[in-house]
Amino acid sequence: MLQSSRNSLALVLEDVNSTLNTASPKVIGDGLLGISGVLAENVNFRKTLVDVAVAPETKQSTLNAVFGTHVDDVALQIVVRAANRRFARAQDFVTAVETAGVTAIAAAAQAEGTLGQVEEELFRFTRLLVSDHELDGAFESPAPATAKRELVSSLLASRVSEYTLTLIHYAVSHPRGKRVSETLENFSQVLAFRQQRAVADVTVAHPLTQEQEERLARALSASYGRELVLNVHIDPNVVGGVRVQVGDEVTSSTIADRIADVRRRLAS
Repeated sequence: MLQSSRNSLALVLEDVNSTLNTASPKVIGDGLLGISGVLAENVNFRKTLVDVAVAPETKQSTLNAVFGTHVDDVALQIVVRAANRRFARAQDFVTAVETAGVTAIAAAAQAEGTLGQVEEELFRFTRLLVSDHELDGAFESPAPATAKRELVSSLLASRVSEYTLTLIHYAVSHPRGKRVSETLENFSQVLAFRQQRAVADVTVAHPLTQEQEERLARALSASYGRELVLNVHIDPNVVGGVRVQVGDEVTSSTIADRIADVRRRLAS
């Protein structure tokens, strides 16, 4: 995401955070994700909304016509203001609305004291997708979004928070060129930020025991000076060692990377 889009994203998040005490965060979140889903599926619509040549009044009237009777007015006004920000790509506009929606859902869970539960449930389902190739394949298939949502409900209904279900339903319905697991990991980043924590993506060759995960989490948290939540990925190709990514910073001590480094040196 280019700087112009990052700046606009920050302003959109400021907008949504400023409204969370004036209306229901869940209602706002549902509205924003509903709008984001429509934008994700309609290329020309989202391009029109970020086109600087289109007058703000036209954008507002268009959004009102499409969503005015279907979503919460607070959510709609957040999107109206977002449409008049500068985004380098139309997809970045969708990402901003989507992130705002996840932020509002996270705030709703936080208000009820269940944000940690939602974060854990999202993390566990993401790990399930990564480890179960058949299930992952079902969500990556061209099957209708309704069928995918029904599959999620059959697996998770009454077993997870309504907030968790909302986020997973959205992720399987609007992949936007990403794997469902990748979308859910992005959502986990938003939830972690809401709790003032960061997510460390950890890649290892073999599953870690709970004790090993806890020890690694403590070590990384001490190293980065803040609490980190681990998203552990299993990739036999790393052979051994561990690769850690926190935001844009990557630290790797895997055997595969060491071998690749030696090969680069020999070839130079």
